[in-house]
Amino acid sequence: MGWDIRNEGLFVVFAKSIPTIVSTWFKPVLENFIERFHLTVRDLNHFIAHPAGKKVIEAYIAALNVDARLFLDAAEILKSYGNMSSPTVLFVLDRIMKKAKEAGEKGIAISIGPGFSAELLLLEWEAGA
Repeated sequence: MGWDIRNEGLFVVFAKSIPTIVSTWFKPVLENFIERFHLTVRDLNHFIAHPAGKKVIEAYIAALNVDARLFLDAAEILKSYGNMSSPTVLFVLDRIMKKAKEAGEKGIAISIGPGFSAELLLLEWEAGA
Protein backbone atom coordinates (compact mmCIF):
# COMPACT_ATOMS: atom_id res chain seq x y z
CA MET A 1 0.00 0.00 0.00
CA GLY A 2 1.22 3.45 -0.74
CA TRP A 3 0.67 6.61 -2.72
CA ASP A 4 1.63 7.66 -6.22
CA ILE A 5 1.96 11.44 -6.12
CA ARG A 6 1.31 13.09 -9.47
CA ASN A 7 0.55 16.60 -10.68
CA GLU A 8 -3.11 15.53 -10.90
CA GLY A 9 -3.20 14.54 -7.21
CA LEU A 10 -2.72 11.53 -4.95
CA PHE A 11 -3.39 8.05 -6.30
CA VAL A 12 -3.47 5.06 -4.00
CA VAL A 13 -1.42 2.00 -4.96
CA PHE A 14 -2.50 -1.42 -3.66
CA ALA A 15 -0.46 -4.61 -3.82
CA LYS A 16 -2.42 -7.70 -4.84
CA SER A 17 -0.90 -9.46 -1.82
CA ILE A 18 -2.91 -7.41 0.73
CA PRO A 19 -5.62 -10.08 1.29
CA THR A 20 -2.90 -12.70 1.82
CA ILE A 21 -1.12 -10.43 4.29
CA VAL A 22 -4.38 -9.87 6.18
CA SER A 23 -5.23 -13.56 6.25
CA THR A 24 -1.84 -14.55 7.68
CA TRP A 25 -0.74 -11.54 9.72
CA PHE A 26 -3.85 -9.94 11.17
CA LYS A 27 -5.19 -12.59 13.58
CA PRO A 28 -2.08 -12.71 15.82
CA VAL A 29 -1.97 -8.91 15.93
CA LEU A 30 -5.62 -8.69 16.96
CA GLU A 31 -5.35 -11.52 19.51
CA ASN A 32 -2.26 -9.98 21.08
CA PHE A 33 -4.08 -6.67 21.44
CA ILE A 34 -7.36 -7.96 22.92
CA GLU A 35 -5.80 -10.49 25.30
CA ARG A 36 -4.46 -7.50 27.25
CA PHE A 37 -8.13 -6.93 28.15
CA HIS A 38 -8.72 -10.64 28.86
CA LEU A 39 -10.80 -11.02 25.70
CA THR A 40 -10.87 -13.40 22.75
CA VAL A 41 -12.18 -12.87 19.24
CA ARG A 42 -15.41 -14.63 20.31
CA ASP A 43 -16.02 -11.89 22.91
CA LEU A 44 -16.32 -9.22 20.21
CA ASN A 45 -19.82 -8.32 19.05
CA HIS A 46 -18.87 -5.75 16.40
CA PHE A 47 -16.11 -5.48 13.83
CA ILE A 48 -15.77 -1.87 12.73
CA ALA A 49 -13.36 -2.65 9.94
CA HIS A 50 -11.76 -0.55 7.26
CA PRO A 51 -13.03 -2.68 4.36
CA ALA A 52 -10.22 -1.87 1.88
CA GLY A 53 -11.77 -4.24 -0.68
CA LYS A 54 -14.01 -7.30 -1.02
CA LYS A 55 -11.06 -9.71 -0.87
CA VAL A 56 -9.75 -7.98 2.27
CA ILE A 57 -13.14 -8.40 3.98
CA GLU A 58 -13.07 -12.08 3.00
CA ALA A 59 -9.54 -12.32 4.43
CA TYR A 60 -10.66 -10.82 7.78
CA ILE A 61 -13.49 -13.37 7.99
CA ALA A 62 -11.26 -16.31 7.07
CA ALA A 63 -8.40 -15.29 9.35
CA LEU A 64 -10.64 -14.74 12.37
CA ASN A 65 -12.99 -17.65 11.58
CA VAL A 66 -16.05 -15.52 12.36
CA ASP A 67 -19.54 -15.22 10.92
CA ALA A 68 -19.52 -13.12 7.76
CA ARG A 69 -22.50 -11.13 9.10
CA LEU A 70 -20.09 -9.39 11.48
CA PHE A 71 -18.58 -7.65 8.45
CA LEU A 72 -21.82 -6.70 6.66
CA ASP A 73 -21.56 -3.05 7.70
CA ALA A 74 -18.04 -2.82 6.30
CA ALA A 75 -19.19 -4.52 3.08
CA GLU A 76 -22.14 -2.14 2.72
CA ILE A 77 -19.94 0.93 3.16
CA LEU A 78 -17.49 -0.46 0.60
CA LYS A 79 -20.36 -1.12 -1.83
CA SER A 80 -21.89 2.34 -1.31
CA TYR A 81 -18.77 4.52 -1.21
CA GLY A 82 -15.76 2.45 -2.22
CA ASN A 83 -12.43 2.54 -0.43
CA MET A 84 -12.00 6.12 0.79
CA SER A 85 -8.66 5.37 2.45
CA SER A 86 -8.36 5.94 6.21
CA PRO A 87 -11.74 7.68 6.75
CA THR A 88 -13.63 4.61 5.49
CA VAL A 89 -13.53 3.03 8.96
CA LEU A 90 -15.33 6.10 10.35
CA PHE A 91 -18.21 5.54 7.91
CA VAL A 92 -18.46 1.94 9.17
CA LEU A 93 -18.42 3.18 12.78
CA ASP A 94 -21.19 5.68 12.03
CA ARG A 95 -23.35 2.93 10.51
CA ILE A 96 -22.84 0.64 13.53
CA MET A 97 -23.42 3.46 16.03
CA LYS A 98 -26.88 4.07 14.53
CA LYS A 99 -27.97 0.52 15.40
CA ALA A 100 -29.30 -0.59 18.79
CA LYS A 101 -26.67 -2.16 21.02
CA GLU A 102 -26.79 -3.64 24.51
CA ALA A 103 -24.70 -2.41 27.42
CA GLY A 104 -21.49 -4.40 27.65
CA GLU A 105 -21.26 -5.25 23.96
CA LYS A 106 -17.73 -4.93 22.66
CA GLY A 107 -16.37 -3.97 19.29
CA ILE A 108 -13.03 -3.57 17.66
CA ALA A 109 -12.26 -0.79 15.21
CA ILE A 110 -9.75 -2.00 12.65
CA SER A 111 -7.87 0.12 10.17
CA ILE A 112 -5.04 -1.03 7.95
CA GLY A 113 -2.54 1.09 6.14
CA PRO A 114 0.74 1.52 4.33
CA GLY A 115 3.76 -0.16 5.59
CA PHE A 116 1.83 -2.70 6.37
CA SER A 117 0.29 -1.31 9.56
CA ALA A 118 -2.85 -1.81 11.61
CA GLU A 119 -4.60 0.41 14.09
CA LEU A 120 -6.94 -1.15 16.62
CA LEU A 121 -9.38 0.45 19.04
CA LEU A 122 -11.41 -1.53 21.58
CA LEU A 123 -14.92 -0.18 22.19
CA GLU A 124 -17.49 -1.09 24.84
CA TRP A 125 -21.06 0.16 24.85
CA GLU A 126 -22.64 1.57 27.99
CA ALA A 127 -26.32 1.66 28.96
CA GLY A 128 -28.19 4.27 26.96
CA ALA A 129 -25.37 4.70 24.43
